[in-house]
Amino acid sequence: MNKVSLAAAALALITLGACDRGNEDRLDTIDNSQAAQDLDSLSDQAANLAAESEALETQAANLQQEAETSDTATGAETPADEDIAGM
Repeated sequence: MNKVSLAAAALALITLGACDRGNEDRLDTIDNSQAAQDLDSLSDQAANLAAESEALETQAANLQQEAETSDTATGAETPADEDIAGM
């Protein structure tokens, strides 16, 4: 009986020892948190660039509209301009 109980105890130790071995399903939280921070940083940069792009598009549209409304010149403003126009 002594050999049987010793074999059972050895088998139990081997079985329990293998439980924590090679847990491939476990996620490494350090790598995942760094990746999450990188993604957060990139998404913040993308949002800032999108807002800046929209502001620049609005500014360009305003400048275009201003240029169209102020470009109503029909003739020379000064006599010197007439001389230049005749060249």
